[in-house]
Amino acid sequence: MITENTFRVTCDVKNCKNIADFTLPAKGRMGHFYICEECLKKLAKEYADRTVPKSPENAVKKAMKLKSATIRQMAGEV
Repeated sequence: MITENTFRVTCDVKNCKNIADFTLPAKGRMGHFYICEECLKKLAKEYADRTVPKSPENAVKKAMKLKSATIRQMAGEV
């Protein structure tokens, strides 16, 4: 999806005058979105800050689910 840029073009991010290091495919007339390494790092950091990782299921909940599943299986509810 992200490929290295071979042309000397400026970054497409607003108010950025750096030379683009990478290119992303885009639909429409534009065809490509050029982005420099600094902007790509900022974008990745901003995305990482906005997403919240899921917490692993704790041992108590896992044991309770397993117990209820075995009880249902023994009762023939499967």
